[in-house]
Amino acid sequence: MKLRNLLILFVLLVTFAPATSTFAQRSDLSVREALGIVSSRFGPQSVQWVAEVYATRGVPQPSAWQISSYDERAPRLLYTFGADSSGNARDMGPDEIRYPRDVPVGYFSPYQIRLDSVAAFTVAEGEARKAKMAFDSCDYLLRAREFSQDPMWRLQLIDASGRVVGKIYISATSGQVLRTVWVYHGQNARSDGQPRIIDSVSPSQGGMTTSIPTQSMPPQPGITANPPGQTGIVGAPPYTTPTQPQMIPGDAPTYTPVDPSGRPVTQLPPVAATRTPVMDDGIPDPPALTQPPTPNVPSASGMREAPAVTSKPDPTKPPINIPSGSGGSSERISPPPIPR
Repeated sequence: MKLRNLLILFVLLVTFAPATSTFAQRSDLSVREALGIVSSRFGPQSVQWVAEVYATRGVPQPSAWQISSYDERAPRLLYTFGADSSGNARDMGPDEIRYPRDVPVGYFSPYQIRLDSVAAFTVAEGEARKAKMAFDSCDYLLRAREFSQDPMWRLQLIDASGRVVGKIYISATSGQVLRTVWVYHGQNARSDGQPRIIDSVSPSQGGMTTSIPTQSMPPQPGITANPPGQTGIVGAPPYTTPTQPQMIPGDAPTYTPVDPSGRPVTQLPPVAATRTPVMDDGIPDPPALTQPPTPNVPSASGMREAPAVTSKPDPTKPPINIPSGSGGSSERISPPPIPR
């Protein structure tokens, strides 16, 4: 009887074991699974437009993801959810730190994700193998590319010491590797002991160019392309340094005097006394300046002194005899009153 009961219990456990969640037996979670868990728990509108999906310490996949999605009801337009490998979804509330200090690059739809986190890690692992870079774990960030709605992966590779040794940017729609950054430590570092950084888009790696492809520009009249090997602005004449003659000390050039109008001054022929002297350009010389009359200057007493009068006696009038001791004649004009 006891054996029968044990057999029945064993059959029940085997029968209902598949009904339990498969996430309980796992320790990792992909980004598509995390978005599906949140959508099932809070509705499809909760992840209709996603700003970022972030996870850390993926070995190779993380055990939990944090999702920031657009919500016009939130004070700062972002709402945060969480999902873990146990199949649980968490409501983490409105985001309070992003807007306006750290504005998201953009938004994308989960339906645009063609490269899951598992495939993104496979691409990053291949790039690290080509760069001969060893790492221990991976941090994930899924966001929109600048000025677009295309999702893009940024995988950050961490070594056993917790140092960042590489960053790989991958398109989540096409799988194209957009950029790689490697940081070499130890034996592969710089000679001065600083880490050696290799950036795929740096000028030294050929990731940047100052030339403009001529096939992308319409032909311009009068402008021809540079010959092979020549750099600079297309159509600009080559620059040459002008040669300057060297001056020997003591061999200074002689200068001819000129008049105010800039014409050379030549020696004039003798001019007669009755003829107005003129220059060789036909313009007569200006007349000589005369001394201007001296104005009357007020005296120290404040009265203006009258100029001295020197008059000659009029022969038609009899002379006026002024008796001695008199105060003057009737023809004398009394001075004006002194102003007070």
